[in-house]
Amino acid sequence: MKQYGKYFVGLLLIAAILSSLWCTGCSVREVFEGNKGQESFSFIYMGDSQADPETGDYSIWGQMLSQAAADESRPAFVMIGGDLVNDGSSQAEWDRFLAAAEPVRKKLPIYPAMGNHDNTALFKTIFALPENGPEGRQEAFYSFDYGDAHFTVMDSNVMGAANQEDIKWLEQDLSQTDKTYKIVMFHHPAYPAIEIPKDSQRAEVIRKNFVPVMERGGVDLVLGGHQHVYMRTHPLRDGQRSENGIVYLMGYSGGKQYSPGAYDYIACSVGGKPVYSIISVDAQGITIKTMDRSGQVLDFTGAPDISAEQQDWTITIKGDGIQGEKKFTLAELAAQPEAGFQHVYSTINNWPTARFYAVRGLTVRSILQAAGVLDTARAITFRSDDGYEMSFTREQLLDTPHYYYPRVKEGSPEGAQPVEPVIAYEYKEGSADMGAAAADAPCLIIGQRNLLEHTNPAFVVNVAEIIVSSRDPGQWEAATTFPTEGKIAAGESVKLQHKSSGLVKLHYTLDGTDPTELSPMYNPSTYQPELNLPIPVREDTIIKVLVSGYGKQNSAISSFTFEVQ
Repeated sequence: MKQYGKYFVGLLLIAAILSSLWCTGCSVREVFEGNKGQESFSFIYMGDSQADPETGDYSIWGQMLSQAAADESRPAFVMIGGDLVNDGSSQAEWDRFLAAAEPVRKKLPIYPAMGNHDNTALFKTIFALPENGPEGRQEAFYSFDYGDAHFTVMDSNVMGAANQEDIKWLEQDLSQTDKTYKIVMFHHPAYPAIEIPKDSQRAEVIRKNFVPVMERGGVDLVLGGHQHVYMRTHPLRDGQRSENGIVYLMGYSGGKQYSPGAYDYIACSVGGKPVYSIISVDAQGITIKTMDRSGQVLDFTGAPDISAEQQDWTITIKGDGIQGEKKFTLAELAAQPEAGFQHVYSTINNWPTARFYAVRGLTVRSILQAAGVLDTARAITFRSDDGYEMSFTREQLLDTPHYYYPRVKEGSPEGAQPVEPVIAYEYKEGSADMGAAAADAPCLIIGQRNLLEHTNPAFVVNVAEIIVSSRDPGQWEAATTFPTEGKIAAGESVKLQHKSSGLVKLHYTLDGTDPTELSPMYNPSTYQPELNLPIPVREDTIIKVLVSGYGKQNSAISSFTFEVQ
């Protein structure tokens, strides 16, 4: 995707007075055609606005719309990604929706996509939309220009059939514009946030037939909804992360709320609350800022707002893939594409005790990209200003997804959300409230690759250097036992041993299966050895052990046979 620009402050005054798009019971209205002269602008994006069917109440959504319209960026219009109401054939429900939007809809044009709940003839009587779609699908498919951006809206209710006429129309629509930025909106996701069989099947059809057209056509951003969560993907091309890919944004602003799943392509996700996004377009690119009802920023793709005191802090990057060494200030690193990331992180420390961190930081990925070693790095070491070091393999730090587990204290993976390894510049230990994050010394903070991973000991405070190697980091040595395998008295215990016991975890099984990093952990704590209990052997037993630890690849699985005598 084209580089997201820094979120701009202030906008040029809107050059033309915008006419209302729609009103209850009207059948002929003036259609908004966009502002072709304004280069910098913002607009509101909201996903499914439908009310909770139990209440039918749109007042909370209406309040959030008013809040969004009052944003300091002065949004020029509103886009809604379908499922505006629960029953699209009910005029009464449309009236409740329209009444909730009353303070805003007379000021700002509203562009909707047709969702599965409002896939009715009444949709087209409520809204008057550009009639430039394919034959027979006008107003369900349409496009318009605003500033230096071209907007294309499609009806995903029919995209599952992959009609050639619809595909050809999309191809022509994208090829005939000379605008720098291209934004597409349709209801059903091309990349789901929740595993629902029907949604996955439709997504496969969309990815096979429509996504290649959008990629060839230079689309930057795709807006959608349907699954009642907020989700933003990394830039994707051919299904893989790519700087020149498309970002897919799933919005949600209504009364039904679910929890997102865990997918490698997700950059940020939020469940359990309605949100809205302010999307800004200027000469530097597209910026997304997503907030909840309280105004708390949950996701922001612009350059991080680093304090003046922190901007000159320097991190040195060196290694066998770098000529000499490279020094970057935090301000310079913050200007990199996809630099900023904020989220709550879950962690387990060595005791083990679960806890949370509210974190704002610069992604390790963007820092390595700035140094030109992202693609070649095989081992990455972080060194503090006092010489403390922590090393990771590429797979551990970059290639395996990291997550925030909101229920880590209950031992449940439910609601896992993807997070990025970051050099944090604002953070608060013990808090799940992003508002609590405060400026502090640069600190490496990583998410958990699984619910049981002890990540807290890997955090590095006052990061001063990052040492990158393109060499194979090697493999941890296998574990040993005391006593050694062989005959053993009934009830005698076996200790697992490793010469780097403070740096590794020993995962074992007793049932003959191969252990993984989710298998029982022999040594959960470095500082409380009483938690590291020997294994009692009461019958013939095979103990299999896997050694894992940061900085090297997992060991080969070792097997020890004990015969009770």
